[in-house]
Amino acid sequence: MGEVEHRHLRSALEFALLIATEGQKRRPPLDFPRELKPFLAKPRIPNSSLGRVRRIIEADDVFRSAIAAGALPELVDDVGRLWLVGHTGWERRAEELLAAEESERQTKDLERDLRRAERRRHAAEQAAARIQAEVLVRDQIIAVRDAELDDLRADVAKVTDALEEVRTELIDTRNELRHARDREAAAVRRADAAATDAATGPRGRGGGDERARVAHGTVEAAEAARMAAEVRARIDAALEASRVFVSEMERLSTPDERSLPGAVASRNPRRNRSPIPLPGGVISTSAQAAEHLVRADAAILIDGYNVAKLGWPGRPLDEQRDALVERTENLARRHGADVTIVFDGDSVVGAHAPRRRTVRIVFSPTGVTADDVIRSEVARLPVDRAVVVVTNDREIVADVRRAGANVVPSNAYIATL
Repeated sequence: MGEVEHRHLRSALEFALLIATEGQKRRPPLDFPRELKPFLAKPRIPNSSLGRVRRIIEADDVFRSAIAAGALPELVDDVGRLWLVGHTGWERRAEELLAAEESERQTKDLERDLRRAERRRHAAEQAAARIQAEVLVRDQIIAVRDAELDDLRADVAKVTDALEEVRTELIDTRNELRHARDREAAAVRRADAAATDAATGPRGRGGGDERARVAHGTVEAAEAARMAAEVRARIDAALEASRVFVSEMERLSTPDERSLPGAVASRNPRRNRSPIPLPGGVISTSAQAAEHLVRADAAILIDGYNVAKLGWPGRPLDEQRDALVERTENLARRHGADVTIVFDGDSVVGAHAPRRRTVRIVFSPTGVTADDVIRSEVARLPVDRAVVVVTNDREIVADVRRAGANVVPSNAYIATL
């Protein structure tokens, strides 16, 4: 049988020090071992000092007996009282009590762990039920979307066939118009020639023939004019059919989401693009924001001359353009970014150079600005594709922000190069 550890006697040891401390205040004072005096002022006995305090008390049977007489169960635990009394075999009884306490503690720990496990199991079952319900709803939505997609594909196939028919008819009509114009021009030339001959006067018996040719040429010119008018009418009808086709394509490309389960009815059935969120504390017009956005796997559209003229104002226009393209190439390689630079005008030198491997270069067509091309690019990209537009132009900034794109000022973008 081993000795009871000092830590199990802490309540009795601290009670003994408390009695010694209070006993000094009485008259006559309580007699206690002088070796305990260094420990009286301490609120708690250090673990390293438990053994020393125990030996001091065990060496003074009178003080130990006095302490045992006042050791109430509310102040000293069972093991501590057994030690203070010191009856024969107290150690065995103390070990039995400690074993019972340890068993009770383990039982309580197991019960607590069991309750926690039960709560976790219940929470997991609820989470699984929620997930299963969400999966069922999602499967239902997917089934509805698949059915609508099949209908849309069928409609697109029909419209595509109609478009091919319209295109074929338009080509035929254009050919007919060209032939009619050729015939009209030939008839007019013949009529003019006949009129000239008639003006010089008929000679001999040929005069009647000339007048007949003039009359015949006039009839041919009138017939050619009639055919030209008819062909123009057919072209107008073909153009109207083309406009109807375009309108139908736009309607089919915008499914009505209000028919889907769980869909929220809105005035605009199209989904809106969501801007890329910035880290906390980062200002949207700063270089830190620009650095974050070019790394965000977004489609980056750059207002070419707006940035180039701000970044390299002292250089010729072509050198400004080349400097922007070269530095943007390096940035795209570093971050794997999808970058498109849009410049004004397709008639400038270098506008039709081969496309670079990393950065896409676009020159706006004649009569179209780079701003309009950028607006079209933002509208063309899917709404689930994040878009970043680099410009200082206030008009295009307002437009692309309404379309859900992030905007980076030109000077902030230049700071990232």
